[in-house]
Amino acid sequence: MKINPINFFKRELNYLPLHFVNTVVKCHEGELEKIRKWIYEYCSGRYSITRDVIYVDNSSARSVFVLGFENPGDLTLFALSGMANTKPIN
Repeated sequence: MKINPINFFKRELNYLPLHFVNTVVKCHEGELEKIRKWIYEYCSGRYSITRDVIYVDNSSARSVFVLGFENPGDLTLFALSGMANTKPIN
């Protein structure tokens, strides 16, 4: 087992920095812990999980989770893993 030295510091941030690459994840609160565990185990950089609101058709809104990764390769790995349905945001 390879030890990640970043694990000795807090890797998960409670805000989304501007330089992070991000994606919207459609999941329930219960699935979020499984995603968090997967990211901690398989990704190497810092990440954030935040809530956001997306407006659809100018009349309805939905609450979603936004995953942000400092390392763009971590986002690619997460997207290829099939852990959650993801939709990129601009």
